[in-house]
Amino acid sequence: MSTPEPGLPAVRLGADGRRRVDGRVVARLAAPLMLTNAIQAGLNLTDTWFLGRLSTDAVAAMGAIYWLMSCATLMLGGVGFAVQSFVSQADGAGRRVRAAGAAWNGLWAGLGCWPLFALAALSGGLLLHPFRLDADIESLALSYWEPRLYGAVLGTLGWAMMSFFNGIGETRLTLLTALVTLLANVPANQFFMFDLGYGMAGAAHGTNLAQVCGLVTGLALFLGPRLAGRYRTRLTWRPRLAVIRRQLAVGLPVGVMYAADVLGVAMMQMMVTQVGKVGAAATQVVMMLTSLAYMPTLGLASAGTTVVGQAIGAGDREWADRLGTFVIGCCAGLMFGIAASLLLLSPWLLPGFLAGNDAEASAAISLALLLLWPAAIAQA
Repeated sequence: MSTPEPGLPAVRLGADGRRRVDGRVVARLAAPLMLTNAIQAGLNLTDTWFLGRLSTDAVAAMGAIYWLMSCATLMLGGVGFAVQSFVSQADGAGRRVRAAGAAWNGLWAGLGCWPLFALAALSGGLLLHPFRLDADIESLALSYWEPRLYGAVLGTLGWAMMSFFNGIGETRLTLLTALVTLLANVPANQFFMFDLGYGMAGAAHGTNLAQVCGLVTGLALFLGPRLAGRYRTRLTWRPRLAVIRRQLAVGLPVGVMYAADVLGVAMMQMMVTQVGKVGAAATQVVMMLTSLAYMPTLGLASAGTTVVGQAIGAGDREWADRLGTFVIGCCAGLMFGIAASLLLLSPWLLPGFLAGNDAEASAAISLALLLLWPAAIAQA
């Protein structure tokens, strides 16, 4: 019979007195985060499905810029991710007011990045011109790029808010915030893309509006009576330049690291788009589908970040190392299982995302069926 050991996260003492990782604690913490990230993958798939209703050209245009846009968003949005480390360590040390202050200063740091997002939005044409894409594809891509980059700061603010919830172990609040974003995205896309007739640009406006809904939900939970009473979230809103500088110093390199991982994919997708729209559309759909393997796994990894940060805050780095190793093993097994499932279900999944009436749709589906095999193997 094992019993919990106080003071450390996800630890139980076995009958022999040795510490063991309590997988049930990690699972309870990770499950909402995995669902949250699965919702994020669903958000991307929803956008792809709506674009497929426009045309294969629209999907190809999104394929041309999606990963390049992700580079910019991740690079500048790293300050939102960094909030979780500051919050979990402060919470693990019992300094709850400092944890709330880290969240507020993460929001201020994110707002400070908006001019850089605006510059990226205005630079779309300069970035795409060297690749000499088909004129129609480039025009569609830019119609999405500019409004989406102007609103991308909303994602950074949302990440900061959800990082606070993750850092204090309130992952159900993260799930609720992400679920509101997903549910808002469907009618928002329909309204802007088809009801107003904005087409490709409407997809960007719809995503921005959905992120506003998610951010408002997160702020309402953050400032609600339960967290306000426990963490004094309503009293720590004033920006502290020293804290903001520290979060920028940590967050921007994290964002650059994530962006560097994505940059190679962005360049590859650009070259695919140069070859032809069928390949670009097929590759984009396959990448969005395989995100169902790594996005939930990132949720499990985020839970690992929380318990490791709490163990460090409690002063036990050896236990933090053991927790990290345990979570890594779980992540590898999860990605393998989801990748195998995608291969089995692909003949039924792919036609739903390339359902346009244009001639290229069937060719893109056939190519996507082939591409899914190496993509799924890479995830595994």
